[in-house]
Amino acid sequence: MRITVTDACIFIDLLECHACEAFFQLSFRVVTSYQVWMELENDHREILRQWIKNHQLMVIKIEENFVEMTRDENLSRSLSIADRSVWFISKKEDGILLTSDGMLRKMAKKHRIDTHGLLWVFDRMVREQLITTDKAISKLQQIFNRNSYYRTDSKLTKAFESLKRKWKKV
Repeated sequence: MRITVTDACIFIDLLECHACEAFFQLSFRVVTSYQVWMELENDHREILRQWIKNHQLMVIKIEENFVEMTRDENLSRSLSIADRSVWFISKKEDGILLTSDGMLRKMAKKHRIDTHGLLWVFDRMVREQLITTDKAISKLQQIFNRNSYYRTDSKLTKAFESLKRKWKKV
């Protein structure tokens, strides 16, 4: 089973729209780094612990020197240690990187790491029949309404509209 390496933004969005139940049923092994785990607020970590206990989420503590190991990869200096950690795991494990961070996505794609965002996650949940199209649209709309990053990005807004049209045809 292929792994998905998830950053903090994806977890936060899924938690805030109450979509984690469906997310952790996807046909992937979900992992994150200890660095991302520590970026999450205590209440978010507390909620996510249930999936750790059920072996549906694994938090990986990677080598202390992974930042130095990534220096030769020509990564943007603006990437945080948490960003570098999920990039590193994805590259090392040939995993799918799930992130909403633009620079991290750019760096991952530059290094041919399979990278997707929140819309792809919801599309997978719909395709695997873990969530209805109406519920997916409602939850994504909540995220777009609440989060200016999504709301002000015309490319993301167009992609969301396109996804809604695709789902309505099914």
